[in-house]
Amino acid sequence: MLDQIAAPQFRVDVPAAMTVRVTATAEATTVAVRGEIDLPVLGRLRTRLGEEIDLAPRALVLDLSPVSFCGAGGITELLVAASEAHVSGVPFAIAAAGRAVLRPIRVLGLERVLPIHRSAEAALAWLAVLPRLRGGAGLDLDQR
Repeated sequence: MLDQIAAPQFRVDVPAAMTVRVTATAEATTVAVRGEIDLPVLGRLRTRLGEEIDLAPRALVLDLSPVSFCGAGGITELLVAASEAHVSGVPFAIAAAGRAVLRPIRVLGLERVLPIHRSAEAALAWLAVLPRLRGGAGLDLDQR
């Protein structure tokens, strides 16, 4: 019976669950993620963030503003990225404004651990001030 079942005559294109765009300047690297951060894409996200941290940018922003879903594994990846950036000496910030990312972070009480900002611009501004707060020279974001 199974050999009589025909395949559909049309093709359904399923959009990628997550896309990543990297923008690097002399001041900072921004990794912008769009879509859903869930189990099938975690390895790709971890690899990309690890590669960017290994390049040792002056600062790294993870922009999750357009993310529509962030599962438990995604939250774990945020913690791993923040930890790896800290160990590597890379100033790190997360930009997120949507409920998909902010709600699990707040429910878990992680807003005290993760450097969350409402936009990539706010994250960059915070990263520019951070070294001065620590006693070093800040990023010169006005020289773009």
